[in-house]
Amino acid sequence: MNLLYENLPECVDVDGISYPIHTNFKDWIAFFDMMADENYRPKEKLITSLRWFQGEPPPDLLGAWNALLQFASCEDTPNGEEPEGTDRRKEINCFSWSYDSAYVLGAFLQCYHMDLRVIPYLHWYHFMALFEALPDDLPLKKRIGYRSINLTEIKDNAKRAEIQKIKQRIAIPHAPMSAGQVGAFF
Repeated sequence: MNLLYENLPECVDVDGISYPIHTNFKDWIAFFDMMADENYRPKEKLITSLRWFQGEPPPDLLGAWNALLQFASCEDTPNGEEPEGTDRRKEINCFSWSYDSAYVLGAFLQCYHMDLRVIPYLHWYHFMALFEALPDDLPLKKRIGYRSINLTEIKDNAKRAEIQKIKQRIAIPHAPMSAGQVGAFF
């Protein structure tokens, strides 16, 4: 899919039938927050996720679930494709929509002059394209970068200790889940 000229999807396909879904970025951030909520059991998350369908959800619940996960991860966009050999089980939790929300708001305001709190609608794919394109020098991207550093690869003890302190200061208080990790439940 080319985001510059192709229509952004408003539906997902389940068993060859198109089902309209909610596509606003706020809905999908809420989706990830719901999936990260440890108060929900996996089956409750599956049932709750059906609310992202605009009408009657598909009868194939597992197919519906997989279609929502594919949409959530923007798999049919250039940034949504995973390099071969990627193992999602080994992902480092380096970002949380809830915990990093102030930094997301700040990044969009600083970079795009967009106040995400007042925008009534922005398609999830459009939002994620903008999110992925945020410059690396923003505090949000620096936080994500520090969290993703593997300390065992740093040879210098002083540098490793310094980065360890930074990682502890900005650590996510709970383990958020990626779309791939959520999918592993089922």
